[in-house]
Amino acid sequence: MIRYTPHGATLFREEPTVVTTPFLLDMLDSALIENIQRGNIEAAYGVLDLSIHLALTLEGNTLTEAEGRRILLKVKKAMDKGNIAGAKQHMVEFALR
Repeated sequence: MIRYTPHGATLFREEPTVVTTPFLLDMLDSALIENIQRGNIEAAYGVLDLSIHLALTLEGNTLTEAEGRRILLKVKKAMDKGNIAGAKQHMVEFALR
């Protein structure tokens, strides 16, 4: 199970706010990069998985389900081989696309 600890509250005006999927994807990309920088590769993998599945729900999405699975598989294989640098590289490539 992946646990993400929020960094602090972001306070908006008291009116209701709508959180859109692109905003959530940006937050997940930030969490992904942060976990990579801190060396939390397993946590980063969980964030990547969530981010890919959320991206697949977007209208006009450029990522296919097969591509998402292929990215996850590349990262998982690199992690299993102990190739942390390779796993990080695949995750960063996804975050920057």
